[in-house]
This record gives sequence, C-alpha cells and structure tokens, in this order.
Amino acid sequence: MGRYLITIFWSVIYMIVIGFIAGPLTQTTFNPIQAVIIGVVFGILFSAIIPTITANSHKDKSKYSNLK
Repeated sequence: MGRYLITIFWSVIYMIVIGFIAGPLTQTTFNPIQAVIIGVVFGILFSAIIPTITANSHKDKSKYSNLK
C-alpha cells in the first residue's frame, strides 16, 4: 500500500511542476486541480504497471514475481 501512496504523491508533485512550466509555454493558464487529477491517474497507472513489468523481466522468489 505504501508504494502506491508514494508513487501517487510524486506523480502529483511532478504533474504540478510540469503544468506550472508548460502553462506559460503553451500560452494557457495553469489549472492546479487538473494537474492533480492527471497526476493521480498516472500515479495509479504507474504503480500498477511497473511491478508487473519488473516481475516479468526478473524472476526471483518475491511475491511480485508471481504477477501476470
């Protein structure tokens, strides 16, 4: 559960920074609520996809190697 929360937290932080920088570059206004929503969605996707990819690329005796 902790890895999901940490991944979502950092995804939100990164999306806020990217949105803050990209807003003026694209001549649009920065919307922090939209950046948080996109960060949460990407955080959930990354926290679910990355362990699956690493479990298939490295076989060991951990509980993550049984994910398919």
